Amino acid sequence: MDTTSSKPPLLTRPAIESFDDPVEFMADMIRYRKASDANFSVVQATKDLRRISPALVSLVLKKKRKLTLDRVDEFAKLLGLSAPERHFLKEWIGGSTEVVAPKSASGDRRNRKEVSTHILKDWLNVYVKDLFQFEEIQKSPQLAEKVLVHIATPKRVRASVQFLLREGYLRKTMDGRTVLETELAVADPKIPSQKIRQFHKASLALAQKAIDRVPPSERYANSLVVPLNEASYGELVELIS
Repeated sequence: MDTTSSKPPLLTRPAIESFDDPVEFMADMIRYRKASDANFSVVQATKDLRRISPALVSLVLKKKRKLTLDRVDEFAKLLGLSAPERHFLKEWIGGSTEVVAPKSASGDRRNRKEVSTHILKDWLNVYVKDLFQFEEIQKSPQLAEKVLVHIATPKRVRASVQFLLREGYLRKTMDGRTVLETELAVADPKIPSQKIRQFHKASLALAQKAIDRVPPSERYANSLVVPLNEASYGELVELIS
């Protein structure tokens, strides 16, 4: 029996840090997934999951069985959790006394995910992730290999897609598409990082090469010089942030 069916649809994504009970959070996430995806069902979603079944999900939601640490990753896939949410749930179930909640999205930051520099393990990951804003790529992820053929090998692009799926930056939908979990992933720019420097260098190098490779009729390149003093620089940083 589906214990969430008797409750009204949940149209707002639950914030994991606002719950005191992981089971209540999971129940609300299932309600949210049903409300936001007409094709979603626990029965269908668990068919591709090895360690959980509809019966186990029902028992956990009824608090007749405990969610164990070895099944957290599978439940995270069922619930469509992001990488920070999955980590939070794992620490929660594992009994950590110092669980740091993922930052809630609000206001202009509602489509941002605060992340570490782990996504920059390969700077290509950022470019591959953003390609999945396009419906054609969502339906046929292999097209990403053709789009990025001038900057990366197909093998490297495939590895990037698998990394992004594994880490929760991308997710599979019930209709077979691969979509963004969040539109924008950001890292704290104040933290010195070799990975961030490598990403910036690679981005600038790609832009430099494009000026020579792409004819002016097929690109838009412009420079803007902005005079700033200390006060206006602070305002600009605040706007960007």
